[in-house]
Amino acid sequence: MNGSASRASPSFIWLFFGKVVLLFVTILVVWTLYAYLHAYRLDWLGYFYSKLLPLTNGLYALVETYFPADVKYKVRGAITDDLGQRSLFLLLLTATVELALYSLFKLLKAITARVSAAREHRVVA
Repeated sequence: MNGSASRASPSFIWLFFGKVVLLFVTILVVWTLYAYLHAYRLDWLGYFYSKLLPLTNGLYALVETYFPADVKYKVRGAITDDLGQRSLFLLLLTATVELALYSLFKLLKAITARVSAAREHRVVA
């Protein structure tokens, strides 16, 4: 058996802690990016919102077509034009940031594993 296969997988508590840290960092980065865009690049936000307008309209059409009448009223009240596009933008931004942070974490983990394996190989040889 090689050394990597014999290692125990991380415990649930460590995996959970890692997800909590990822969530916290994601929220912090998204909040910072959105604050920056709102304060200094409002035109960029307008551009993104205009690009999300067809998707927002499609969601409204979905609500109008498939939801019962009493639910339509509540959903329309909850997702106004501004809130709908802003919510979609923030959801997409959050997903993008989380994917980028997770990929960076996995890349750093892989690099660390290779470096430690190379050191271990050098010490043994």
